[in-house]
Amino acid sequence: MLDIDPDIRAARTPPASFYTDPTLPDRSRERVFAPGWSSLLEVDASGPANVVPCELAGTDALWTRDADREHLLSNVCTHRAAKMVDTPCVVHAVRCPYHGRRFRLDGAVTAAPGFDGDLTEARLPSWSLGAAGPLRFGSRAPSLPFADWWAPVAEVLAQVGADPARLRHDPAGNRTHILDVPWMLYLENYLEGFHVPFVHPELSKTLVLDDYEHVLLPHGTLQVGVARPGEPAFHPVSGRYAGRAVGAFWFWLFPATLVNVYPWGISLNLLQDVGVGRSIVRYRAWVWDESLRTTGVGGALDLVERQDQEVVERAWAGLRRGVWSRGRYSAQHEVGLHHFHRLLAAALA
Repeated sequence: MLDIDPDIRAARTPPASFYTDPTLPDRSRERVFAPGWSSLLEVDASGPANVVPCELAGTDALWTRDADREHLLSNVCTHRAAKMVDTPCVVHAVRCPYHGRRFRLDGAVTAAPGFDGDLTEARLPSWSLGAAGPLRFGSRAPSLPFADWWAPVAEVLAQVGADPARLRHDPAGNRTHILDVPWMLYLENYLEGFHVPFVHPELSKTLVLDDYEHVLLPHGTLQVGVARPGEPAFHPVSGRYAGRAVGAFWFWLFPATLVNVYPWGISLNLLQDVGVGRSIVRYRAWVWDESLRTTGVGGALDLVERQDQEVVERAWAGLRRGVWSRGRYSAQHEVGLHHFHRLLAAALA
């Protein structure tokens, strides 16, 4: 059991054995990822395709759109478990390539060669779907409504006058990194600005580090990066950040979706757990101002990513050596990290 003291000044981080526990991936899949919301990175609801294969919490899924509504379905045939759709397409129905079973875009079975009688139970499982502009999110068994999960992002976007409906997907920003580190360790690094001046010298030059702010949310965190004079920034006229030049709003939404809001647009990152000491991080870039794409706090994401991976790999190498047991939190810089561990402990309990 993961036990984290609610008092950050007295608390210690999870022990090394937590990260190497061989039972953790299976427990996390059912208790952390299945009830959580995740970004459906493959889906661009403004595009022409009305059927898009995607991944949802380690499961093959299908985003579909028919005349009436959108759906999020299993992409696994209910007959013999064949994956059905491999690429985005425009179709009126989904047909399994294995034995010809056919499904409507709402998941109902319309044809099942070799079978007679009522096939109601053979319809495709359907899951919960959330939307923000062209962005789509899904959950297999949500523990809270999408609107509540997304609310902190929606509030900030409204305050800075950024309408997600203006976003356009930039395929040049697509990235997939396979990492030999646990997803938790990668996320821990994201959740603190403590390392920025030591690991990201270029990024540091765009930020006023003394004004770096951490905000704890019911289901995540927000890190606010104030831009140095002359750097691209938001200038909110209302709300908590009115009068400040904000170069970036970095959201983590439980369990593993990262929403990075920059003056040029939004970078969506999704972390995936693929086993003990192995994870995948996938990026998608959504742009509303192409002229700012390579400038400011969010202007060198590939460089920042490489630097983050290198330092997290160093931490993982040290953690596995058997000398380090547990660390202490910096009450000034690691409140987000402590918050993550407490939410994770509650989900795994």
